Amino acid sequence: MTTQPSLTSQAFQDPGTIDEIQFLDHWIRFGPTQSGWVSFVARQGERPMIVLASDRETLLAQSHKLVEQRIAGRS
Repeated sequence: MTTQPSLTSQAFQDPGTIDEIQFLDHWIRFGPTQSGWVSFVARQGERPMIVLASDRETLLAQSHKLVEQRIAGRS
């Protein structure tokens, strides 16, 4: 049986450039790809949501907004 690389490592151009931040109760893993930026947003134990953007600042703003919307939806 062969081990497949994770979705995160497949998406990034250079896995060494992956950054990770915690925002509220979610983890945001993000980095550059060949065509822009991608982030994986999830709470511990949940399936990640994927956010795409052309630049880092937009990506982080969209990722934060997504987390805020998810939290507001749970209230």
